[in-house]
This record gives sequence, structure tokens and C-alpha cells, in this order.
Amino acid sequence: MDSMATIKFKPEKKVAYDKTPLQLKVSPGVREKIKGISGWQEILRGFLDQMIAANEKLPQIKQD
Repeated sequence: MDSMATIKFKPEKKVAYDKTPLQLKVSPGVREKIKGISGWQEILRGFLDQMIAANEKLPQIKQD
């Protein structure tokens, strides 16, 4: 038997993902519904990239 651990996740991009995960609390039932969507993690990463790009285009409000 091979003593090496099996690889559970292999990123599709050449740059490795951050080792620290982003976490957030969601309403009851949302977690199960999201996990039922095929490719949900990659879809969510795309949404986050879009949100960051849109935010960078907005004028920044100065906080006093």
C-alpha cells in the first residue's frame, strides 16, 4: 500500500490559492443550496473578482 496521502484538491490556475480561507456566515439553508450547484467555488471566485473590480472603479469615500 502507498503511504503517500492522496491529493484532494488540485487548483486549475498556475497560482496557488491563499492558504487562509475566506469565511462568512449565511442564512440557514444557504450552505446546502450552494453546495448543490456544480462548480460553485469557481463561480463564487468569479463573482468575488467582479465585485473587487467594480469596487476599485468607484470613487473612494474619505472616512474622518
